[in-house]
Amino acid sequence: MVLRPEGLPELPKCGFVSAWDAVASTQKTTSAKYHLVRQPDHARLAGQIAQQISIAGAPAVDDDIVRGISLHDEGWADFDCGRERLGATHARYDENNVALNADGKPLSFLDIKAGDFLRAWRGSIECAEAVAPIAGLIVSEHFRRIGEFGVSLSTYSDSDTQQVREFLAHEEQRQSRLRRLQGRSEKEVAYWTDVLQFCDLLSLYLCCGSEENVEFPQRIGPKGETIRLQRENGVNVLSPSPLAREAEVSLEAQSYPADLHASSTKLGWRVR
Repeated sequence: MVLRPEGLPELPKCGFVSAWDAVASTQKTTSAKYHLVRQPDHARLAGQIAQQISIAGAPAVDDDIVRGISLHDEGWADFDCGRERLGATHARYDENNVALNADGKPLSFLDIKAGDFLRAWRGSIECAEAVAPIAGLIVSEHFRRIGEFGVSLSTYSDSDTQQVREFLAHEEQRQSRLRRLQGRSEKEVAYWTDVLQFCDLLSLYLCCGSEENVEFPQRIGPKGETIRLQRENGVNVLSPSPLAREAEVSLEAQSYPADLHASSTKLGWRVR
């Protein structure tokens, strides 16, 4: 689940911070109320953004790429709606099947332990692979990068690290098989994985409610520029923009605690 706390403190807009740091900060924030964004919905928002990607000199976005990006968190669907309970992560559930920590705060995707997130990662990769080899390939590489980064920073416990290493080895084998089933070069596969991770992080930034000026690590433009985002009159403005035109994107978020009058809220954004 992606948490959007209500009433985030207004921070001085003096320069740019890492987009990931801005997202992570909101997930640690405790609030009286939240909007909860299910991760498959966040991924579909990333797919909406991917449809508008148009970069001079770069390969054109096609349906298989968009569908892969749109499905890159599909393996979280049963966890986020409560049909499947978390096993490795300590959680209690409210009457609406929202997973909570011991203090009653909804669990963010950053709170989930390896025994659970690896199941979600594998399910997401399998959903994407069913669409097309390239879709499975970029989603697999997306999670391989995340897992490898976590291991390099000693993020996980010893037992979780071992599980992640086994996941990484399995995905290397999967990727070797999928590369033979499609015609893109390793360079292009890496580029589309970068695009997935840019759309993923931009979607997370929108969903979490941060209004900080941010910059993205993915250098997907023709000159390898850093892409930055500022809010101007309610519009999220990217510079340089990788989008063909201004995009209007939206999704439904769940209210927490549950509101008797409105169980969900439509969230929408303009990005250019």
